[in-house]
Amino acid sequence: MLNEYQWKLYLAAGGQDTVDFFEQNLSKGGKNYSVEYAYKIRKLHEAYCPSPDICWDNEKQLLECAEETDIVILSLDDLREAFVKFNKDNNIQIDVSNLLDVFINSMAYFTTLLCFSDPKRYIPYYFQYNFNIFKIITEQFEISLPPIPLKRNYKERFYYYEKICETLSKFRKENNLSSYELLAFLYDFAPNYVGGIKSYIVKDLPNPNSAFFIGSSPRDIFLNYDSDIITPWQCNPDTKAGDMIAMYLTSPTSAVDSIWRSVSVGFNDPFFWYYRCTYIGQPKQISPVSLNQMRNDPILGEIAIIKKNMQGINGVELIPSQYNRLLELGKSSALQLDDVFDHNSYGINGERDVEKQLVTPLILKLGYGEEDYVSQLQIRVGNNNFVLIPDYVLLPIVENGHHTAFGIIEVKYSISSKKKLNDVKVQVRSYAKQLSAAYAVIASKEGLWVTAGNDDYEKIIFETTFEKLANDVDVFSQLRKLIGHRK
Repeated sequence: MLNEYQWKLYLAAGGQDTVDFFEQNLSKGGKNYSVEYAYKIRKLHEAYCPSPDICWDNEKQLLECAEETDIVILSLDDLREAFVKFNKDNNIQIDVSNLLDVFINSMAYFTTLLCFSDPKRYIPYYFQYNFNIFKIITEQFEISLPPIPLKRNYKERFYYYEKICETLSKFRKENNLSSYELLAFLYDFAPNYVGGIKSYIVKDLPNPNSAFFIGSSPRDIFLNYDSDIITPWQCNPDTKAGDMIAMYLTSPTSAVDSIWRSVSVGFNDPFFWYYRCTYIGQPKQISPVSLNQMRNDPILGEIAIIKKNMQGINGVELIPSQYNRLLELGKSSALQLDDVFDHNSYGINGERDVEKQLVTPLILKLGYGEEDYVSQLQIRVGNNNFVLIPDYVLLPIVENGHHTAFGIIEVKYSISSKKKLNDVKVQVRSYAKQLSAAYAVIASKEGLWVTAGNDDYEKIIFETTFEKLANDVDVFSQLRKLIGHRK
């Protein structure tokens, strides 16, 4: 909810001028719309969007509105029919995906025109490529957004804008705001309240855990090698801040020419054509590594996307050895993926030593803090009895006396035979089922065995030795993706 006291302070400190500005420009069918409106929106946009290209594109769209305020679009259905008629008159085939593409590429323009017609129903949308901060705002002020449509549900994505307007209209009425106060809240008060760009762009990047391919044309307006550039890009949904990004340029270059960093967490954006988005920056150009060079390399040549001529490249993950080989070929000094589990395996004489020297340090290396796991969790059985189950519980949750967890780890001193491993699996399965854990891990001085809840902890989906975890970056990376902390 919106704090009434803070809102009144904002209005008294100059916010009322912003409210008046929206009303002067968007009321009366847009007849008072001014060129200055476009400049004002760009300045507001700069507080929460780090890409000048996006801000300038919005400004360009809004300047077009200044020339076309006589256009009347009463509803989103009217807009859809206008799209269809235009394309039919020009003998252009159109489907729902084309409609979505046209709409989202000019959302600032179209939604401002809709607001001219009905400012109580329609809200100008100025969060292009920034659904992430819009989501931060709605979560901060307890605005319940409807679920985001799936990527290929183009019709629902087209009409999702209307659902957002309905949700924001409900929030406006609950907080006794006028239509123009709501706009000042959305584009001035709220972005600054949550921290603007700082709310999602990470300045001090953590060490990278993963690397991904992305693709571009040399003519892409977002492609810029300035050291301070921050720009949106299609990504893998698992992208985290700090991850490494290998930029592949398509024809005529057909080569990886630079390495970037992801400077935000990946997010889904229903109004971004490619749906999955992240912000990237800190580009470093490398000696170009051509497609032919990658095809003929013994390591990179085995990557499926390279065999497919880089079709559908955006977001394809590189395992550490592949990414590091790419850096080697590109003569690049960019950060490598070299994280392994360095540990002390000397003097292990019992189960307690396995816990202290191997398992506890591994849990911390996988991104868990001391507050993220419990040793020997107590679970109530009956009225007055408790049982201790497993040695480690990862991310435990207790709700109404019911315990759940992300994962468990059961420790033994030595597992030297398949029979002993199977016996421990039976014990661990009972623990994991009681906690509805996604993963169950068995650990001993010989190594680790991981099972998953989706097959009742039956199949061992990953196993390794501690020696491999200390010497093979790909093995440690695979373990981290399975049971590492999902921060």
